[in-house]
Amino acid sequence: MPLVRIAVPTHLPTERVRALADAVHEALVGTCDVPPSDHFQLISRFSDQDRIIDPTFPDVERSADAVIVEILLLAGRDDNRKRRLFEEIAKGAEAHGFRGDDIMVALVENRPIDWSLGGGRTYDSYGHD
Repeated sequence: MPLVRIAVPTHLPTERVRALADAVHEALVGTCDVPPSDHFQLISRFSDQDRIIDPTFPDVERSADAVIVEILLLAGRDDNRKRRLFEEIAKGAEAHGFRGDDIMVALVENRPIDWSLGGGRTYDSYGHD
């Protein structure tokens, strides 16, 4: 079960942001065996003065449309799956008018004990590993 945070600039239209969010979810389903119903995303909008994003590190060229996608995910995917995930997110975003260099993704992994999905119960208490 991933938790996705997507930070976007305020000027991006809602439809375009939603298309990006859908592309991220589709990539998680297609590359990381995330069930389609495990859909948890938080979208935050930031003005230019509230975003500090290096425009060229490390050898990319980000525009004013640059976004940051943070994915919190249960550990267990190998490096090849992670690479495919990043590639699929970029492809999906590009299909909706984003530039590949404008899509930064940070993946953070943890364990089932690190999640409570409600009622104070840990994720592993539901019989999941």
